[in-house]
Amino acid sequence: MAFWIIAAGMTVAATLAALWPLFRASPDEAATRADHDVEVYAAQLRELDADVERGAIAAGEAETARAEIGRRLLKAAGRMKGGGDGAAAGWMRPGVMAAIGVVAIAVPLGSAALYMTFGVPGLRDMPLATRQTPSQVPGNDIESLVATAEAQLRANPDDGRGWDVLAPIYLRLDRPDDAAMAFRNAIRLLEPTASRLSGLGEALTRAADGEVTDDARAAFEQALIINGDYLPAHFFLALDLSQKGDYAEAAAAWVKLIDISPENAPWMQIADAALADARRMTGTDAPSTAIAENSGPKAPGPTEADMAAASEMTAGDRQAMIKGMVSQLAARLESNPRDVEGWKRLIRSYKVLGETDKASDALRTAFQHFGADTVAGRDIAALGQELGLTDAGATQTQ
Repeated sequence: MAFWIIAAGMTVAATLAALWPLFRASPDEAATRADHDVEVYAAQLRELDADVERGAIAAGEAETARAEIGRRLLKAAGRMKGGGDGAAAGWMRPGVMAAIGVVAIAVPLGSAALYMTFGVPGLRDMPLATRQTPSQVPGNDIESLVATAEAQLRANPDDGRGWDVLAPIYLRLDRPDDAAMAFRNAIRLLEPTASRLSGLGEALTRAADGEVTDDARAAFEQALIINGDYLPAHFFLALDLSQKGDYAEAAAAWVKLIDISPENAPWMQIADAALADARRMTGTDAPSTAIAENSGPKAPGPTEADMAAASEMTAGDRQAMIKGMVSQLAARLESNPRDVEGWKRLIRSYKVLGETDKASDALRTAFQHFGADTVAGRDIAALGQELGLTDAGATQTQ
C-alpha cells in the first residue's frame, strides 16, 4: 500500500511540474527576459573590448571570453526570436486549458500504463556501479554554435548583431573568407567601426596567405580615419610597406607603431626586427627602439584584435597570425614550388620576423626550383643580396 501512495504522490508532483509553465501569467515574459539577456551580453562584449584596449586582459583570456559571451548572446537571441507574440495571457486561454486537460489526464494514465507494462515491484535494486554510464550530453562546442548561428542568419540575413558576433569567431576558426563576408555584412547593417574595418582587413590578409592586399589596405586606412590610434591597422599597414619594399615609409610606420604601443606589448619584437631591417635597407641603421624609445606616455592598451594579432606572433603559438600566415604560405609553396613571388614573399617575411636562418633556408630551397640563369633565379638572387642573404644562395648561383 505504501508503494502506491508514494507512486501516486510522485505522479501528482510530476503532473503539477508539467502543468506549472501553463499557469504562467504571460508568454511574453520569456521573450522579455531573452531581450534583456541579449542587451546584457552585448554590453559585456563592449566592456570586453574596452578592457582589452586598456590592456587589462590577456589575448587568450579575451578570445575565450568573447567566444563564451558570443555563445550566450546567440542562445539569447534565439530565445528572443522564439518568444510569444503577446496576444493572450494567462492559463484561461482556450488552447492552454485544453493542454492542461490533456496533461492532467495523460500523465497519470500514461504512468500507470507504463508501470503495468514494464514495472516489477518485486525486482531487487541494481548496484550503483551497473547503473552508472558516461554522460552522453553533447558539449557546446564552437562548431555547433557556429552552425546554429549560421542557420539563424540564413533565416534573418539582416541581423547585423549576429554577423558582428560571428565574424571574429570565423577568424578564430581560420575561415578568413567567411570572416570577410561576416565583417562586410556587419559594417553594412550596423556601422563601420575601426574594429570591424580592421577585422575585415585582417580576414582579407589571411585569405591572401599573409599578403596585405589592396582591399585589405583600404580597410585598414578607413579604420585609421575613424580611430587614428587603432594599433592593428597601424601594424598591418606597416607590414604592407615592408612587404612592398618601401623601406623608408615602412621604417616611419614601424617607429609610429612602436611609439604608440604600450612598452610591454607582445608584438614589440616583431616591430623592432622589421624596423631594424627597414633601416638597414635604407642605410640608416639605428639602435633598437622597442625598448629605448618606449618609455614615454602610451596610448591605451591593445584591443582584442591587437592582442589576437600580437599573441599569435609568438614562436610557441602555432595559430600565430603572422607566423601562422607565413606557415600557410610555406605549405602552399610545397605544393606549388614554381610561385616566384610566393618564394620572394616568404623569404622577406622570415627576414622581417627576424628568423634569418629560415630566410636562408627558404632562399636555398627556392634556388632548387629555379635555375640561376633564369629570370626567376636572378630575381631571387637579387632579393637575397638585398636582404643580406647572398651567402645562403652563393652555392646555387655560382
